[in-house]
Amino acid sequence: MVRRGIGLAAVMLLAGVGLSACKEGNGAPAPEPRPVRVTTVALESADDTVRYPAVIRPRVEADVGFRVAGKVVARLVEVGTRVEPGTPLARLDPADIQLQVRASQAQLESARADAANARADFGRYAELRKGDWTTKQEYDRRKTALDKAEARVREIEAQLRVLNNSLHYTTLLADAAGVVTAVLVEPGQVVAQGQAALRVAKLGEVEAVANIPEQQVAGLPQRALAVELWAQPGLQIPAALREVSPSADPGTRTYQARVTLKDPPAAVQLGMTATLTARLERGGMVARLPLSAVTQSGQSPAVWVVAGPAKDRLELRPVTVAAYAGDLAIVAGGLKDGEAVVTAGVHKLDAGQPVTVWAEPTR
Repeated sequence: MVRRGIGLAAVMLLAGVGLSACKEGNGAPAPEPRPVRVTTVALESADDTVRYPAVIRPRVEADVGFRVAGKVVARLVEVGTRVEPGTPLARLDPADIQLQVRASQAQLESARADAANARADFGRYAELRKGDWTTKQEYDRRKTALDKAEARVREIEAQLRVLNNSLHYTTLLADAAGVVTAVLVEPGQVVAQGQAALRVAKLGEVEAVANIPEQQVAGLPQRALAVELWAQPGLQIPAALREVSPSADPGTRTYQARVTLKDPPAAVQLGMTATLTARLERGGMVARLPLSAVTQSGQSPAVWVVAGPAKDRLELRPVTVAAYAGDLAIVAGGLKDGEAVVTAGVHKLDAGQPVTVWAEPTR
């Protein structure tokens, strides 16, 4: 009787174990959390800011040269030399022009002697004409000779003044305060009239020169401009657009823009590298997200936000996209600073789906 009771208990125990195992096998397993890649929302000003590499240049920079031809015998300045009006820059050999001046002076003396002789001769014939001792024809001939002699004197005097000017031009002088930015001739070199010998930048206004892509040229006048020197990061110098090239550079297909610096500090030097910042004020805050983060909610753009108390559930959030810039979407509404947004595989996700987060660097 005892053995029978023990056997019945064993059968019931085995049956309970089998029933329990059966129930466990029929139950649905809990879903595994899906790993997702996210980026953290960082709200920033909605102002549209673009930056261009720039170089500091003078507003007025001119090539200067001799007004006469000749051989350079001296160059009196170097690159970087500060000059004032009247400062000698270079000299030509004046020997040939000096000889021309002497020859012209001798011609002038001869012409003056001829004019004096013609004047005396005419005076005598004028007296004879009063007494009708000579003909009117001879009187007129002597008067014409005098006029020609005096005109010859004036002609040679003018030629002599030109030669004296040319002698003065053998010394190249600065016509304004400035700094030498390039030297184009050396002593011993023979130069033609008007050939560039030096490049001088006039002191005064300085500008930043930048190349602007063609799709951004039209909106440049509406932007607030500033220049930041690479040598002084963080220092923003207000600037004003002065001119934009009317034609594109054939090599780069960009347009050269020149902006004038307002009240530049003394540290600004010609040739410095700078950044031209062009800002268009729009107001408000925006978030810059990868295009891969944007999906659709009906007919509107939306993003998947990691939400829930434990930050392990997905929420489809409608957003307002203000613009698309390259591989970025500029989101103007619908997100808060610090929220985590899924950036990959957004078309395979479901609302409320459990996730584990793999973060990528914040943009």
